[in-house]
Amino acid sequence: MSPTLVQLQALAAVVDHQNFEQAAQSLHISISALSQRIAGLERVAGYPVVTRGRPAQVTEPGQSLLKLARQIDWLVSEHQREAADIAELRPSTMALAVNADSLSTWFKPMLRWFARNEVLLHLRIEDQDRTARLLERAEVVGAVSTRAAPPPGCRTTPLGRMRYLPTCAPELLPLEGLSEKDLPAWLQATPTLRFDTGDALPAQFAMHFGLSPGSLRSHLIPSNREYLDAVRAGLGWSVLPEDQVAGDLRDGQLVLLPTRHSIDVPLYWHRWRHNSALMENIDAEVGRCAERLRAPTVADGLAESPALNPGRAQHRVER
Repeated sequence: MSPTLVQLQALAAVVDHQNFEQAAQSLHISISALSQRIAGLERVAGYPVVTRGRPAQVTEPGQSLLKLARQIDWLVSEHQREAADIAELRPSTMALAVNADSLSTWFKPMLRWFARNEVLLHLRIEDQDRTARLLERAEVVGAVSTRAAPPPGCRTTPLGRMRYLPTCAPELLPLEGLSEKDLPAWLQATPTLRFDTGDALPAQFAMHFGLSPGSLRSHLIPSNREYLDAVRAGLGWSVLPEDQVAGDLRDGQLVLLPTRHSIDVPLYWHRWRHNSALMENIDAEVGRCAERLRAPTVADGLAESPALNPGRAQHRVER
């Protein structure tokens, strides 16, 4: 026997919503009916396809069926777009993975694109070093990643580099100022912030000065908006996306640390090789949004601004 379309749609819905209740609501069926479809799919496959915990996730052997479900849904949506009257068109659903910093900066205009094109977006927020894994597991069809090589069955497009600047609130710096020579000791004595346990950027910055990751004290703030608010409030120092903090640096709410060192993170757009007009349009829009990643940095201009660090030595960040 082969899996049915409704069984595959049930699998995709459970993975997208990560629980049976919301998945059933999205399909306009009862939880019992959804469970029966998943159970039927597992009988056909001969193995479990999803975990029953929270969050519900696709199993390793179930990944091939999930990929099949995505591809069929993709083809059905493309057919409807070509054949149906626009007024009767069911919006396509697109599952993508992106890191929080990109979503807060250069990727944000994509949300308007999805709204204009009536495409339902299922967005997974994950660290840029781990998004490609979601693509490999067929949990998403496209991902922003730091991995240069595309996952199997995918194509990749370089997007540019996301620059991270070392910053803190002005009140964290000594009144007499802070030199680059004294910066390593200050980094150890002053707490940093991390987005989650896998956030390695502050440690990567500190390692440039010979510090070990274990020598840093850190706050854990697992929310992008509150993370920036915590840096502004003086909770600690961190490395933040240049695009996100440019305004704060201009008005003096944040200041650069006294070093020419910054962190550039290369980003890539990975997506399935399956071609469709919808996916090609998304490719083009992602490329347009990412143009700002290839634009000249504004860090040098910020470093020269007298509002950057009033009463203290001005600092520059290398291009």
